[in-house]
Amino acid sequence: MRVPGELPCPNCGSPRLRSFCPDCGQAAPAPTDYSLRAYAGELVGQITNADGKLARTLWALVARPGVLTAEHLHGRRARYLRPLQLFLLANVLLFVAAPQVPLFSYSLEKYLRYAPPSPTLAAALVRQATTRGHTHAAGAGGAAFEAYERRFDTRVEAQRKSLVILLAPGLALALRILFARRRGLHGVPARYGEHLVFALHSLAFVWLLLAGLGVLSRALGGIVIAPGAGRATVVAGLLTLAAAALWNVLRAVRRVYALSWPRTVAATAAVGTMFIGLLVAYRALLFFTTYYTL
Repeated sequence: MRVPGELPCPNCGSPRLRSFCPDCGQAAPAPTDYSLRAYAGELVGQITNADGKLARTLWALVARPGVLTAEHLHGRRARYLRPLQLFLLANVLLFVAAPQVPLFSYSLEKYLRYAPPSPTLAAALVRQATTRGHTHAAGAGGAAFEAYERRFDTRVEAQRKSLVILLAPGLALALRILFARRRGLHGVPARYGEHLVFALHSLAFVWLLLAGLGVLSRALGGIVIAPGAGRATVVAGLLTLAAAALWNVLRAVRRVYALSWPRTVAATAAVGTMFIGLLVAYRALLFFTTYYTL
């Protein structure tokens, strides 16, 4: 029975609320819950508490390739962030830390110069959409084109952050097709949903790497790099980072799909080719969804 003067748990209604509810585990509300200090403490706690899911997950993702997927498929999931949760977190960090990363930097100007879709098709569609049929800012009708370009670039910026999520299920389908003959092997992904786990973890790693490169490029943008040795050092560092990333992906593929090293290299090359194809399809889809929703 509830002690007079005590409030029931606001989450489950239990009358036995103390510092924490013994029935649902929620902390008792406090007057300082919405203070900046409380928010800061919660952030630090999420990163450094005994649970340590975020730090443990990021460490496994970077230093132990393939372990996150293997642990998840074997049912050992409580110690790490869920695959979709990790992917969404990496997605947010990517567009915050590297908003103009070349891999996902799109604009009407680029669509009118590069494929896909073909620049000719893009120009024809834009010509229909502008009041005077122009696809460039020069001459009569230039103001109409500039207004359309601003609206297009604003919309494509918003859509690219949401549509990029489609790359994960697309990559999972490619993995399902590529490794169809390895079904039935113990611990190796067989169903589409199991391949999706690996796709989410792999893309999360790539997104975090791109976010780190975005931060690095911003930092170097404010530093005058001397020609010669200084520039060579930067290039060498970037090449080393790219090699480390490739080594991470190779180890992840080998661990998760139980392949020999020659097959690992071949499978990784195939996955990379498929991913490039997905990026091409993503670029085209982004153009058409932006064009037809303006």
